[in-house]
Amino acid sequence: MAEVRLVNVSKKYGHKLAINDLSFDNKEGDFFSIVGPAGAGKSTILKMVAGLEPVTSGEIYFNNTLVNELSPKERNVAMAFETYNLYSHFSVYDNIAFPLRAPGRREKLTPAEERKRVEEVADFLGIKRLLDRKPVQLSGGEKQRVCLSRAMIRRCECFLLDEPIAHLDARLKFSTQAALKRLSVKLGTAIIYVTHDYREALGMSDQMAVLRKGSFEQMGTPEEIYNHPATDFVANFVGDPPCNLIDGRIVGDNGRTSFKVDGAFSFPLGGELLEKADATVKKTGVNDIRLGIRPARVAVSKEKISDRCFPLPIYAIVRRPQSTVITFELEKSFFRASSEEALLDLEMSDQVWVDFNPEHIFFFQKTIDISK
Repeated sequence: MAEVRLVNVSKKYGHKLAINDLSFDNKEGDFFSIVGPAGAGKSTILKMVAGLEPVTSGEIYFNNTLVNELSPKERNVAMAFETYNLYSHFSVYDNIAFPLRAPGRREKLTPAEERKRVEEVADFLGIKRLLDRKPVQLSGGEKQRVCLSRAMIRRCECFLLDEPIAHLDARLKFSTQAALKRLSVKLGTAIIYVTHDYREALGMSDQMAVLRKGSFEQMGTPEEIYNHPATDFVANFVGDPPCNLIDGRIVGDNGRTSFKVDGAFSFPLGGELLEKADATVKKTGVNDIRLGIRPARVAVSKEKISDRCFPLPIYAIVRRPQSTVITFELEKSFFRASSEEALLDLEMSDQVWVDFNPEHIFFFQKTIDISK
């Protein structure tokens, strides 16, 4: 098993910079996820680690060995892709067993040992009953689990998983996520997992990174990414409903500092919250900054809650099975409150009091468009 380390890795296609000076360290047994929108460069990172794409600059190490010039075969990694890539004339059994039979494989297994290994991984992913079928007889979700089984059967340095459960339904996604997590713990293998679904990354990762246009916006534990987003992009990308992003400015009046949203509301800043706002103003050089707060940290009531709260009319209400989401309209954007309560006494256009929990407010430099 290997510790995988990237040091200042960049990748260009002609004059286009696809990956920009990335560094990370994925230790043995760690489940490391890279999450980001389509086109951010997630798959390119995996291909460089696997040796399918050369790096333009920087170094890739397995343990302390530089592998930049090693072929994919010499790197001994296992990959699973969103696309199926199954051999149509092979049975499911033979598709899964193929990496064990490939020329130059490091393991020499007897037929009995091979069957035991195939059946173990197939049972692990719930497809043991499908071993005699051909790919044409499988559903999309079943094909994807066969691809995943073919990767997992290897005794390799690192698993590289590129959207491997994208086509599974919700129930199978949950069970397969649990299986992948068990795999990383059982084998102590480094796993690099690429997905556009932040929920998968939050649920399975030891460490995760949010990728945007070839650069990491933030890297840390799932708790750090969710509870302490470093940028407005991270805050907006990770969360459902997404984190509220509200543009306003820091104003002072008679020795009192407030965050003001023109034509809507303002609330006072003090203590640690004022320090956060001041730090963002110093960083950006302007008083116009962006406030972030998760919908679950926004309280709504028909009665005044605190000296910070302000009145607004309800724009829309959506009642989910386990929560209620209330939307408020601002001049150029919307923001939301989410509550686990049904809030049946509230209706559209009701005037309510809104309160932001000051311990969970962030201030950001503006880097994305949040306009209607």
